Formats: sequence, C-alpha cells, structure tokens
Amino acid sequence: MVKLNDATADAALRVLLITPPSGLWKGSIERPWISTQPLGLAYIAAAVRQKHHNVMMLDAFSMGLSAEKIKAAVRSFRPQVVGISALTPQWPDAAAAAGLVKDESADMLIVAGGPHVTALPEAAASHPAVDVAVVGEGEETMQEICEAVAVGSTVDSIAGTVLGSGDSLKRNPPRARNMDLDNLPFPAHDLLPKPAMYNPYPAWGRRGKFSCIISGRGCPYGCSFCDVTTQQGKRYRLRSAENIVKEIIWLNRDFGVSMFSFRDPSMICNRKRLMEICRLIKKHKLDIAWTCSARANEVDLEMLIQMRGAGCRLIQYGIEVGNAEMLLRIKKITKERVIEAVRQTHAAGILAHGYFLFGFLDETRETLAETISFAKELRLDSAGFAAMVPFPGTEEFEKHKREGLLISQDWRDYVPTGRPVYRRQNITDDELVKAIRRAYREFYLRPRIIATHLRLVTNYHTLHNYFRSARQFLV
Repeated sequence: MVKLNDATADAALRVLLITPPSGLWKGSIERPWISTQPLGLAYIAAAVRQKHHNVMMLDAFSMGLSAEKIKAAVRSFRPQVVGISALTPQWPDAAAAAGLVKDESADMLIVAGGPHVTALPEAAASHPAVDVAVVGEGEETMQEICEAVAVGSTVDSIAGTVLGSGDSLKRNPPRARNMDLDNLPFPAHDLLPKPAMYNPYPAWGRRGKFSCIISGRGCPYGCSFCDVTTQQGKRYRLRSAENIVKEIIWLNRDFGVSMFSFRDPSMICNRKRLMEICRLIKKHKLDIAWTCSARANEVDLEMLIQMRGAGCRLIQYGIEVGNAEMLLRIKKITKERVIEAVRQTHAAGILAHGYFLFGFLDETRETLAETISFAKELRLDSAGFAAMVPFPGTEEFEKHKREGLLISQDWRDYVPTGRPVYRRQNITDDELVKAIRRAYREFYLRPRIIATHLRLVTNYHTLHNYFRSARQFLV
C-alpha cells in the first residue's frame, strides 16, 4: 500500500516536477546546447495547480542543474509528491534523480512518467526509489494521485498507474484518453525559466522569443519507428483553432514569444482546422512566425499560401528514405509526391526541411546512397540525418528484440547521434555512422545551401548555433 503521512490530509500539497539533468547518473552534469520547454511536464503542472496544489517545476535538464542544486530545491520546497519525466535516453538520469530525492525524505511520493515509463512501466515501477509509474498522458492521473495523497488515502488503484515490483507488481486499468483537449489548462510557462534561457535549433526559432506549442495528440499513421501512437493513441485528437490561437496570443502578450514551433506529428492533417488557424492569426493581426511538421501527402499549394500569409516560415517533412520501395513501405508515399510537396512549399515562399533516417533492417549500401542523393535532389533548404533508433514502445523495438538483433538495452545508448544499438542484415556500424556524416557534408557543403543559411544568420546566438551544429555533424 502506497500512502503518505496522514498529516497531509485536507491540505494543499507541495508538488515538485523535475526533468532530470543529463549526466546525473555518472555525477557529471552536461547542459545541452539545444533546449526547449518541457511542455508535457508543464501541462501536468497546470493541471495539478488547477486542483489548488502548490507546484514547483525544476527543468534541471535544460538548465543543467547539479545534484546539489536539486537537493537544495527539495530541502527548501519540501515537496510531498515529486514527479519525474523522462525520454528513453534520460531514464538512467531519471532513476538517479528519484534516488537522490528519496534520500532526502522517504516520505515523499515519487512518481515517474514520460515516454520511456509508458513503454516500460513495470521496469520503472520496480526501481526502489519509484513509488508509482504513470502510463500515458499524466494530467488526470497526477491530479488523482495528488488528491488521494492530500486526504491521506492510498494511490494503489488509480487508473493509468503501475506500482510495486516483482510478485507484488500491480498494473491498474488504463486511463481513458482525454478527448476534449480544449479543457486542458495551458502549460504552466510561468513556472519555467524565461524564454531567453532556452535555445532552440536554428530552424525552429530564435533564442529569447521562442516556444514550442502542441495542437493535438496522437497520430493516425503509426510509423514503425515512432512511439507516438503508443504514448497517445492512433486517433489524432485535435485542439480547436480558437483554443490554439488563444494560447498563441497569451504567450505573445505575457511572455514576449513571437516564434512558435508546433511539435505534434502533423498539425496540418485537418485542412479545415488549419485554414481556421490561419484565418484567426490574420484576424488578430499577430506578428508571429511559426514552423510545423507535416507529411508530403497532406499539403497543397492553396493551403501553403494561406500558411505563409499567417506566418509559417518553415515546414519539416518526415521523408526518412530515398529508396522508392522503402519509402512506400515506411511512409506509404511516393518519391514523386515528396518532390511535388517540396516544390509547392517553395512556391508558397516557405522553407522546406527534410528529416532522414538511416539503418532500417533491410538497409544496404545502395539504399544509403539513394537517401543521400534524394536529399540533395529535393532542393531542400535544410535537412537532418540520423540513425533509426528502435525506442521502446515502437514496432521496430519489438521486431529487433524478437529477432535477437538488439545489442544494447543500456538506455544511455539510445540516441540518434550515437553508435547503433542493433544489428542489421547488410551494413556495418561503421558504414552506417559514415553514411550519416557523409550525408551532412554532401548536403550542407554546397554553395546554394551555404548561401541560404548565411542569410538566416541575423544575431550572435544563431551564429553560435550554426557553429555548434557544424562541429557536431560535419567535423
């Protein structure tokens, strides 16, 4: 039975939400050079605060906070409930953070959540410092956990949670997904560091004026390498155009944000809603710029022209591969459709970015070369190249695990820029890593691309980001 001291009954709780700092597991903190607001945790903060609890957020990952600073915050705030969120590569740091917090007081209820915990909740719940693992979206679950703790009740039977370990492991029924996202409070940006403290990718926005935004949850496509459907379901639940623009106005007015990056898989998949978003941005005369992700089969010229008129500056297309047969299998899109989408994007005056993945199970030297050639042929303005990582919760993970191809389940290795964590049929690790480096060099070291990006360098921070990117990917 997981229960807090009865002294907390009928009182507002102190709830601390943490993103674990990189390198905490080894005692050497590394502050990332690219950072964006942790919206998932900020949504939970807003939801818990809605129930009149006192909430503190500690974005220790983005700010590179040391173990001592985390412990000092815990001692000062004295939380009764601590929530820790983690992606798969962050889990060792999240586990270390849970242990660090638990050492301060065994009475604190430690709740772990996020994509990695949703994919492997039993393993997370079995960690000795974790009391509760949350599966899926956490707003309502954390509200119920806090309400139970506040009245001195147990949290053993709350939907969407896993508790205990070994023979005493208990997995409660899944929580029904929230179908009305407009009812969620906006993320608690006031509990996060100021926008100037975050540093997005050059293509996403400018430091000091930037914020991420999420227009919906879920994805109808279910790509084998993506865990969104595991986390959020295959039905794409959309916020209304009015609700989205209301958040944009609020962030612009209260936080000075003028550059937005929509981070859901494809905010343009509902054409009617997209057109309404564009209309409302124009109606309110918002002086903003924004980027979004999309699939090549979703765009048309009329739509793109309206997007450009409403401030869209760049679209990030998940293209993935250059081999026609693989593209059809992985994305169910033809090369011709991708070529036309990029052409129409340029015609509307919007920059086009392409994402590419190397290292699928049937990858060959020839398909690696095809992907590099296709990336250059498309006349994209920018591109990102990475190794496919079979994250827990994806079809690729289950397939590689089933076929005995995983060579590591050390989650620290599960990063797109690291060494591959699985075996392939036709190419070696070295060939895969070299193909990624070759792709960056051949794509970016071309006069047209260099000229394009020189025009985008308008301040020191952007220049610094480009130098960091070049050092990481080209050298």
